[in-house]
Parts: sequence; C-alpha cells; structure tokens
Amino acid sequence: MAKNVFQGKTIVLGVSGGIAAYKAVDLAGKLVQERATVKVVMSQNATKFVNPIDFQSVTGQAVLTDLFDGDFQNQIYHVSLSEEADITVIAPATANILAKAACGIADDALSTVILAARSTVVMVPAMNNHMWLNEATQHNLSVLKNRGIEIIEPEVGRLACGEENAVGRFPKIETITDYLGAALARTEDLVGKTVLVTAGGTREPIDPVRYIGNRSSGKMGYAVARSAHLRGAQVILITGITNLNPPYGVKVISVESAGQMHRAVMENLDQADAVIMAAAVADFKPSQESLGKIKKERMPKSVELELNPDILQAISDKKANQVVIGFAAESDNMIENATKKLKKKKLDLVVANDIVKPGVGFDSDLSLSVLIDKKGQIGDIKTFKKSDLAGEILDWLVDAFKSSANRRSGQC
Repeated sequence: MAKNVFQGKTIVLGVSGGIAAYKAVDLAGKLVQERATVKVVMSQNATKFVNPIDFQSVTGQAVLTDLFDGDFQNQIYHVSLSEEADITVIAPATANILAKAACGIADDALSTVILAARSTVVMVPAMNNHMWLNEATQHNLSVLKNRGIEIIEPEVGRLACGEENAVGRFPKIETITDYLGAALARTEDLVGKTVLVTAGGTREPIDPVRYIGNRSSGKMGYAVARSAHLRGAQVILITGITNLNPPYGVKVISVESAGQMHRAVMENLDQADAVIMAAAVADFKPSQESLGKIKKERMPKSVELELNPDILQAISDKKANQVVIGFAAESDNMIENATKKLKKKKLDLVVANDIVKPGVGFDSDLSLSVLIDKKGQIGDIKTFKKSDLAGEILDWLVDAFKSSANRRSGQC
C-alpha cells in the first residue's frame, strides 16, 4: 500500500479574518481529499468573510468560533485540540493574529488554540503589501520564527486591494499542502536520502520556431517528485517543458532538449541516492538546427535525424551505489519489452506503461502500469492514479534502501 502522509493525521486549521479566508475552504477540502481529519477554528472576524457551515460541509467536523460555544460540551476544547493535532496551520494569518501570537495574547478561540498548541505550528500570512512590509509585522514574524513557528511566505501578485505585482498574496493551495505534507513527513522513510527525478518531454529544435517533441505532460515525474519530498527526501527535479507547478520544497532544474537534460542529470548524479527517470526523452534530434526561421517554401521534404545521448545508459555506466529506476512506454508486448530494457540499461526497477489504452498514459492522471525488478514482475498490470503509482514506486525504493543497508551490515 502506497504511503499517504496525511492519512490518519489530524490537522487543526485556524482561519483569521482576512479576505483570503474563503480560500481556506478549498485548503480544508484538499486536505480532506488527502484523507486527513481537519478541525477548523475561526476568529469572529473570519466568520464575516466565510460562513462556518462552509467548513463544516467540507470537513464533516463542527467548527469552533467561540470558546464558550454550547455546541462543544468540553469547555477546554482548545486544550483537547492541541493534544489531537498532528500539525496546526493558520491560513490565512492576518497581521493581527501574527501580532497576537507574537505577544502570547489569547483573547478568543483562535488565539487561544495557537497558544495552547503542542504540535508544529505553520502560519500562512496573507495581507496588504504595506501591512506585510510594516516594521511591526516583520518584527512579529521574527519573534515567531525564533520560537519555532514556521512561516509560508506570501506570494507576489495582484492583491484584493487592487495592487499589482505586490507581496502579500495567499499562496497556492498546492504550495500549502506540499509544505504541510513535508512537515508531517519529517520522520518518514526517505529522510536523509536525495532523489533525482526527471520529468516531462524534451524538445529538439529544427529552427527557432519548430521542434520535434512528444506528448509527455510531466504528470508522472512531478507526482514522484512531490511524493518523495512528502516522505522526507531531498528532491532534485530536472524537468522539461510542462504546464505544471513544481512541488513546494523541491530543487528544480529546467531544461528543454535531451542534451540539456543529459548534462543536468550527469552534473547532479553524484549527490543522488536514487535516480527516477520519468521523463520522456526524445530519442532523435535534427542533425542540423537552423539559426533562423526556415521559410515554408524552403522547408526540405525530409529532416535528417541523429540519435540523442542515451541518458539511462550513461547513468548505468557512471553510477556508484545509486538505485536507478526507469520507465518503459509500450504499445505492445509490454512485459517483454520492459524486461529487456531493465536488463539492457542495468536498471534496478522499470515501470512498464501501456500507452495504447484510451484514458491512460500521456496527459492523463491515470496510468496502466506494472513494476518489474530483477526478480520479475511485481503484481498485476492495473490502472493507477499517477499519485498512487508514485507511492508504489517509492515503497519499492524504500525496501531497496533497506535491503542494501542490511547487505552492508551483514544481516540476512
């Protein structure tokens, strides 16, 4: 079973009274989708922006807005919440709640829950840029950080007040969930490991306008990178062109061509404990690239191609003790062809994917796949969500690391 760091965890979500409060409903829903239990605490001002029923609807949990709310039989509910919480997140965190927390003020439900918190506390500030940059706010942030409270910095963009390209914008939901997942995973099974992941397709230029490419969306590689980070790994993501937002906390190296990806992989190989080659690297490139746009009437009837460097082979030739995982996109004889690739490229694991069946593969969130290692096929061919397949791959990787450590220590 693939590991989900949110499953079985209780997250206390504090919502303070800023315009971004409505976005916290989406955050709560996403965390519930990740199988976390989400318990919401709102300031009175937050209820002016969002109805507590909205949070109750998405979480299935009663919402605390008043320490003396008769719906909560336990009159020290803020204390029991602190004991239940695996992590506490305040999103959005206004300048006011930052100031209260910095001074230890506990005059309402939300500020009292923050003061009583025993778990990691993560604050997600969102406010007008002048409030964010104010010396008092920056001082309060410094105090909170010194106490161990973690801050997800606001983003730059258009603010509710109309300011353009200004700091203070509520971060993307994915940024927050990735951060929380990584925080929950700090004691998980890939802590101390560095995982290099490639993702997306490559583009091989014919001229400044045209290129040879493929249909890779990068979804599989990004799912692997995100899952590895959530399980505690340091992740280096070498990515071709995609429309995806990189996972929070991951080192990203952007490339375009197979040659650029080859150089980036080889430059970072020595620091990696594992390499997961999910990218769809173009096998061929035009033998000549025109520096100027080729006019339609001068376009040759054929384009001469030459082989790109074989990145997987280069990794196998240079690797020391790294675990190397490859992918095989197949339209027929999937098991046979993937097994040949495993042996030829000296891989430790290959993920065989069917690219013919409708609804799976390129551009889809689903993959018809099976894992194959040196011992043979692992389980049956089946349809996975790519996020779940990423978990299966990393489960196998964790076992591989354990087996390697046992061999080095002389254990059976």
